[in-house]
Formats: sequence, C-alpha cells, structure tokens
Amino acid sequence: MTSVQIIALGMSCAWLILAIALPRRGEVGDLRVFWGLIAFGVPVLGLVTLNWGPMAGAAGFALGLALLLRPPRQQRQDGGIAPLE
Repeated sequence: MTSVQIIALGMSCAWLILAIALPRRGEVGDLRVFWGLIAFGVPVLGLVTLNWGPMAGAAGFALGLALLLRPPRQQRQDGGIAPLE
C-alpha cells in the first residue's frame, strides 16, 4: 500500500465523517453544507477511483449518494430523534 493510497483512504474517511456530522450541526436543509460536501467529495471520489480501482470508486459513489440523499430525521420535543416512518 503506497502513501498515495493511504491519503486517498484517509480523505474518503474524512469525507464520510463530515457527511455524517455536518447535517446534524445546523439546519437540516442547509444547501451550503450539501454543496460543500459535493465540492469536497468529487475530487476525493476521483482520487479513490484512480488509486483503488473502478469497483472502489463505484462503491464510494454509492455510499456518498446514499449519505447525501438520506431523509432527514425529525427532532422530537423531548430532545430525542424521531424514527423514520
């Protein structure tokens, strides 16, 4: 495993953490967060595909798409998160 492959893997893990954490931080429908994740994710996806191959790139694309398009969870009044219906 080369250092470039490790960097690509680290950047994809950083994107994954950001995609999970940033929408919870502020307003659920914040378009700046959405477009920021896309702007950071496209080069990362290209780097992963270049270094790990097309199957890893397709898997990364599917995971990123699922994270970006998942429905937002509703906050309950008691502070918990309501389950998806």
